[in-house]
Amino acid sequence: MKKVFSFLAIAAMICMVSCKKTSTNNNEKPIDDPIDDPIEEVAAIDITIDGQFEDWAALKPEYVSVAKNNPNSPWEGVSEIRCCATPDFVYYYIKFNSASLKECLEEMDTPEMHIRLNINTDGEFTSGYANYSLDAYDFIVEGQIAAEGAFVDFAGTLHQRFDSWQDLIPSTGGLVAGKGAGTEYEILFARELFNNAVTAEHQMGDIFYTGIRFYCNGWDEFSNMPNASVDDGDGNGWGHLMKVTTVK
Repeated sequence: MKKVFSFLAIAAMICMVSCKKTSTNNNEKPIDDPIDDPIEEVAAIDITIDGQFEDWAALKPEYVSVAKNNPNSPWEGVSEIRCCATPDFVYYYIKFNSASLKECLEEMDTPEMHIRLNINTDGEFTSGYANYSLDAYDFIVEGQIAAEGAFVDFAGTLHQRFDSWQDLIPSTGGLVAGKGAGTEYEILFARELFNNAVTAEHQMGDIFYTGIRFYCNGWDEFSNMPNASVDDGDGNGWGHLMKVTTVK
């Protein structure tokens, strides 16, 4: 196994786990359908946060939820995001539009990029924070993935977004790690640290929902994913959150 990316509290955790089959996301309104029965022969999920992405290409499609940019959305900065979850970690992959990324990181007054990982763990979509998605979510992880015109390691802060805005884990807390290269970026999210920080009813279970909001040139909108649900009534580009089923 490749050397695992080292960072704070999750440096000693194991990145290879056995898996079950998971369902892919169609970016439509989530339905709490049952999980498929386990497949008899499974492959290990081995994703290393190292700014190299061939391990993503090696994953079986049924292990990964995917959202691709809708050309009818008002943004073209992000081509695709993917998400894969194991009992220990959640992994995110981002593919940028090369021309848009170049403009953000080389031509803007403030050549940087912030992101927010939007997370809904309870499958209830009317309470919580409803901006930037058709489905309300309860938590965000916010931080920079690029600064001074280049990708930087991700170290985001976990915020609670229901009832009141609360900071739960600081950027130094080791909740996430991320690296990028070229037009791609990958992120690791430690589930145990998250579950230890939130209330029992909001812990991350086998099924959860997520999306990513992107900002460039300070806090100018750059993209919102998923956005496949865009229609005439949702012209701002908002879409439903991506459904993710844990692979065991």
